[in-house]
Amino acid sequence: MYAQADNGAKVATVNIGSPYKQALTDIKTEFGEPTTIGKQSVEYKNMTYHDFKFDLVIFKFKDGKLNEARFFMRAKNKLSADKKVEALSRELGKKYSLSEDYEDGSYFYKGGLSPKGIGHLFTISVAKRHGVWDAELTYGPF
Repeated sequence: MYAQADNGAKVATVNIGSPYKQALTDIKTEFGEPTTIGKQSVEYKNMTYHDFKFDLVIFKFKDGKLNEARFFMRAKNKLSADKKVEALSRELGKKYSLSEDYEDGSYFYKGGLSPKGIGHLFTISVAKRHGVWDAELTYGPF
């Protein structure tokens, strides 16, 4: 048995803060076989989560424990990324209370409670990554 995150914070059914081996088993059970498995990260391409298709999903580990998950939806431009962020916020807002902020011409959202008990579990934002606009759902890092 392992000690999970203080408040039971999860990405789907996967406990944030769980040791690598347990997290990898739980990630595979929840999401299927990853595209890439490494000691520092586990990656998926073209995964569906909360009824949204994500182009890339990365589960990251620090000190042998799951501490971050990043979900990326590519967009053709910033406006399209903004619309995807809004759609994600509507969906996750059904389960979590969200705070809304506005920065650099886009809204971003924070929701849930971090495993540390202070701060948020996730953020939903727009970013340009490797020259491509993305809507991002990020859990952590914790």
